[in-house]
Amino acid sequence: MEQQKIYKIGIDARMFSASQAVGIGHYTEELIRHILKHDTGNQYYVFLMPNSYNSFPIHAPNLTKVKVTEPHYSISEQLSYPKVIDSKNLDLIHYTNFNSPVFFGKTPSVVTIHDLTLWFFSGRSRKDWLNRFLYKQVIKRAAEKAERIIAISHNTKKDIVKLLGQSEDKIFVVHEAASKRHSKLTSPGRIEGIKAKFGITKPYMLYVGQWRAHKNIVRLIRAFHIAKRRYQLDSQLVLVGKIDKKAPEVLEVIKKLNLKSDVVLTGFVPDEELPYLYHGSEVFIFPSLYEGFGLPPLEAMASGTPVIASNSSAIPEILGKAAKYFDPRDVENIAKTMVEVMKNGALRKRLKTAGLKQVGKYSFDKMAKETIEIYKQILA
Repeated sequence: MEQQKIYKIGIDARMFSASQAVGIGHYTEELIRHILKHDTGNQYYVFLMPNSYNSFPIHAPNLTKVKVTEPHYSISEQLSYPKVIDSKNLDLIHYTNFNSPVFFGKTPSVVTIHDLTLWFFSGRSRKDWLNRFLYKQVIKRAAEKAERIIAISHNTKKDIVKLLGQSEDKIFVVHEAASKRHSKLTSPGRIEGIKAKFGITKPYMLYVGQWRAHKNIVRLIRAFHIAKRRYQLDSQLVLVGKIDKKAPEVLEVIKKLNLKSDVVLTGFVPDEELPYLYHGSEVFIFPSLYEGFGLPPLEAMASGTPVIASNSSAIPEILGKAAKYFDPRDVENIAKTMVEVMKNGALRKRLKTAGLKQVGKYSFDKMAKETIEIYKQILA
């Protein structure tokens, strides 16, 4: 019997960080963990930055770690990183984000494109405008160069076809999933302690995410003000995420509306504490104007927390009928939706049940198996 060929497959994990594993870092970690669970025959090479090389938590007989010094979004990423990859004589390399060597390198590639946020929402400084220009060139070229493109939602696939000019046949939709750590708490009694740590003293609505323009936080705070003043909603709004000095308008609107005691800013919250904030909240709110997937509301659903969310981009695709939606550009509509759900226990119970059912549609096992099938198409 002819022996099956063992392929050498690389996965770019430079965006993984053990200390602050968020977003693409989480995706990359779970992808590698579950691929190795289902593919024990091929040899995998994982490319890691020096600060995460030793702390990378995944080990397997067919896993080789490669330490690299070329950070993402850098000149060296384009000039020297391709040489590192090609030196391993790989059959395939998977770039887990669009930032990849786009002009040099011979190794066939798959690229995951999570969203096209920067296409729609640029920064404010001249440097940000330059970054946006460079971003467009790199993401276009990455899509053109790749053998296959993974989009994390149908909405992202639609944007790739429209804005990057790629054929639908080249793009495969592979959904992400919520981590199981959100489903069941190891120590439920810690909820009150975590709340006390962050100064949460009332029933609260929770937001998790960055302070970027498309996240729509200023409208969220204004809507919260209306809900409190006009509709007498006695609650707090808890914003989880790094306090960003590049978004001074968030702190300014909190001060202007005199909401300092009822808008709680936690800063970055580590993975071991975040599930307790999800489980302790009455409602999770997600007002984003644009998302490629929208993982935080899915994490909230996994926690059994009712979700109210924006009706834009990929959010309704991912959350289905399990969320209560609002127009993210209509502050009054956001406020009324907040009040309706916070004051209606029966509605929250229905949303909780629907959310737990909806989150069951997604899994990292499914994500990994579908990704392996894409690898097989190219290697064949």
